[in-house]
Amino acid sequence: MKRLTVLLASLFIISCLNAQLATLKGTVKDTAEKKVLVNSVVAVLQAKDSSFVKFTRTTKDGSFRLENIQPGNYFVLVTHPNFADYYSLLKIQDSSLKDLGELPMILRSQLLEQVVVSQKLGAIRIKKDTTEYIADSFKVAANATVEDLLKRLPGVQVDKDGKIKTQGEDVQKVLVDGEEFFGDDPTMATQNIRADAVEKVQVFDKKSDQAAFSGIDDGERTKTINLKLKEDKKNGYFGKIGLGGGLKDKYNNQAMINAFKGKRKFAVFGIMSNTGRTGLGWGDRDAYGGGNGLELMDDNGGGGLSFMANGDDDFDNSWGGGYYGEGLPTSWSAGTHFSNKIGGEKQKFNFNYRFNKLNTAGSGGTTSQYILPDTSYFRNDRGDNFSQQIRNSLSGTYEVQLDSSSSLKFSLNGSVGTTRNFNFSESESLSEERQFVNKSERKNESTGDNQGYNSTLLWKKKFKKRARTLSISFNQRYSNRTSDGFLKAFNTLYSQGVPSLKDTIDQEKINNSRTNSINSKISYTEPLGKLWVAEINYGISTNNSNSERLTFGNINGKYENYIDTLSSKFVFNVLTNSGGANLRFNKKTINFSFGTNLAHTSFKQIDKVLDTSRSYSFVNFFPRATFNWNFKPQSRFGIRYNGRTQQPSIEQIQPLRDNSDPFNIRKGNPNLKQQFTQEFGINYNDYKVLTERGIYLSANFSTSNNAFTNSDLIDTLGRRVSQYVNVNGNYNYYTYLSYGFKIKKLDLSVNFDLNSNGSNNNNFVNGQKNNSKSNTYSAGVNFYYSKEKKFQFSARPNVSYNMSRSSINKDLANKYWAGSVDAGFTVYLPWKTEISSNADMNFRQKTPLFAENRNVILWKASVSKKLLKGETGVIKFEMSDLLNQNLGFNRDINTNLITERTYETIRRFWILSFTWNFSKNGKAPTSMFD
Repeated sequence: MKRLTVLLASLFIISCLNAQLATLKGTVKDTAEKKVLVNSVVAVLQAKDSSFVKFTRTTKDGSFRLENIQPGNYFVLVTHPNFADYYSLLKIQDSSLKDLGELPMILRSQLLEQVVVSQKLGAIRIKKDTTEYIADSFKVAANATVEDLLKRLPGVQVDKDGKIKTQGEDVQKVLVDGEEFFGDDPTMATQNIRADAVEKVQVFDKKSDQAAFSGIDDGERTKTINLKLKEDKKNGYFGKIGLGGGLKDKYNNQAMINAFKGKRKFAVFGIMSNTGRTGLGWGDRDAYGGGNGLELMDDNGGGGLSFMANGDDDFDNSWGGGYYGEGLPTSWSAGTHFSNKIGGEKQKFNFNYRFNKLNTAGSGGTTSQYILPDTSYFRNDRGDNFSQQIRNSLSGTYEVQLDSSSSLKFSLNGSVGTTRNFNFSESESLSEERQFVNKSERKNESTGDNQGYNSTLLWKKKFKKRARTLSISFNQRYSNRTSDGFLKAFNTLYSQGVPSLKDTIDQEKINNSRTNSINSKISYTEPLGKLWVAEINYGISTNNSNSERLTFGNINGKYENYIDTLSSKFVFNVLTNSGGANLRFNKKTINFSFGTNLAHTSFKQIDKVLDTSRSYSFVNFFPRATFNWNFKPQSRFGIRYNGRTQQPSIEQIQPLRDNSDPFNIRKGNPNLKQQFTQEFGINYNDYKVLTERGIYLSANFSTSNNAFTNSDLIDTLGRRVSQYVNVNGNYNYYTYLSYGFKIKKLDLSVNFDLNSNGSNNNNFVNGQKNNSKSNTYSAGVNFYYSKEKKFQFSARPNVSYNMSRSSINKDLANKYWAGSVDAGFTVYLPWKTEISSNADMNFRQKTPLFAENRNVILWKASVSKKLLKGETGVIKFEMSDLLNQNLGFNRDINTNLITERTYETIRRFWILSFTWNFSKNGKAPTSMFD
């Protein structure tokens, strides 16, 4: 009887519970054509945290039915590929049948043609390794650019120069519909394409073509943003023309026209400005020829082998540099872009041409502190400079689908350019007691030419068996640089603060360098069951570098005295054979891969001046592993590991004394070994759709064996001789955490972020090992508020703490606080008038070494009026740096050297401009608030 009683009670309870479960039904229809929609997804989500409950699909008559739903608060979400998402709040209190009736769906193409009350439902979607933002879910002003849109996206940061960061990492490439737009200049897309033309913004780590094809990760990753355009924006033309000028000498003129027809894209632009607008993107430095010269990266059989050619000699910087805020620039830039797809996707081609001319004049000063074991030296530099860079470049790709299983892709980019540089500088070194140690006056001038190209050929083949593939790639890179320059220097040495020796230098410097590399790789994948895939690869590469640096002294007005101690002719050849194997596991929510390559690298160094040669070789392992877990539709966790070897550049090993600065002489080291770096990374993303809460976490750690560093010898007269050496124990790290949410009652978006980065570096000072540690910790918060057609406000306060110390003199630890606030607002007034203001405030704590006030408030304001039909014309009066405080400033901590540089830059000016945004692809663009 007891057992029977328990059984009957259990059945009664179960029946009661079942009786409390509700059933939902309804029909999904298209509001435009009044037709039922088949196979629409109808999902039920918990209202409190948007967690998934259950889903179904509509039948042939558009109806659906969901059973066994417990009482509570829910959201009903309906999705269809061609329609905007529909959602509704639902409260279930009893077990009755809930008939939701007809659920209306609106075509996406109609969203901009009518007022739609919408929620940012599905505004962010995470698909495997891609974070996708639905552009129309983020409000921006009429005729706003993609850059304005990016500033509104959670987890994305855009600085004043247009440089983009997402989830703590720098974005290196911006694509439009998966294709490069004007080559390597990402700002051409972000600053010139309108936000209302973009359907989705996709953020992902772009893999190499071979890795994307085979599915086997080879360690190559490029943080990339892809702008997917709306279909109705791909037919017609759009663009903008802007003319601006201000007394007495400022001007900023630019024009861009885009003509799209289906998959065919044509664009042309021109820029002429002396306000800092050069047309060069933040990622265009190497492409333009800036920085330290040419960088060649070669994933030889997945080995991660890299060669870097750094132009250390001031006269050999024939590749010039772009404009990064130092000096007063005048720039001319123009280009054209054409891309098309023929026969569906069978043939694709992309072509870009660019012309750039940049003149920069300026002046500046640097204060430095050299930390030595028993003392320290101070150095002050002041100088004036002028540079000119002219460059013509071509780039393009062509891809053809040979048949249903194979394709061929060819890409080529090349450039020719000239440079001209002039620099006059004065320097003085002081002892710890602030007595003179040495003084120098120098004049450097040079002219140079450069040429270079890079070509790649990739053949891919898929077999009938799933995941069985074969790919073969071939790559060639070539660069040639020549320069002719002159160095004139007047040097004075001091003893006890009294001049003791004077010296004069008058020399001609001729520098020629050439690099040619050829790389090829074959990769084959084979499935091992349903979930596993194996890959084997083999690669071979050659890299041949020649460098000729000649110095001649002045005798009777002619530079005919050959100085062998300052001259060198050097050849550096590298041959690498590499092979490896990798395994990949791929399931619905989890995938991981691991493997390694084994490489044999042979080196040959030839010193033509001394008629000597040296040959040696290394065997290296290149391990790598990745793990990705998409544990929820909007959540992802990943881990990666990669090992790679970097060879020394010819400049680092070439036995040459560079006396461009007689008190800072650099030497090459022919005994330099290759560097091996291991990198570990982790990332975590989680986004809740309905509550608009997002968490982004990433961290990276890298450590190097035989890292390249400096060994400095500094004598009592303040002269430093620096040479490259190898050292162990160097590492770098960074961490990033972002937490964002929206206070819906206030319509206020809030995002907190924490950052930290640091390094541990070893070098040698006067034969003593020096360990330098530097760390930066920062925290910030970002507020954004918008009242449609009324008001917009944003503020981003940030604070950071910087610290560094050197083991050779721990008493000279450097610590200081820095803070910044970037705040701005826009007020929308009647008569289509707007008032905007923005203040970028930067504050830096004084230190014993840097005792001057470096606090700067950059304030700009504007008033504008929209004109013409559809508000496509804008006349604007804008003043920049109203307080006239703009100060070129940079502070750097590097091992035992601390520097602070100030320089001339663009200061207060005003511009009166007129901009016309034109479009013919449907309705003329209006405010996205309408």
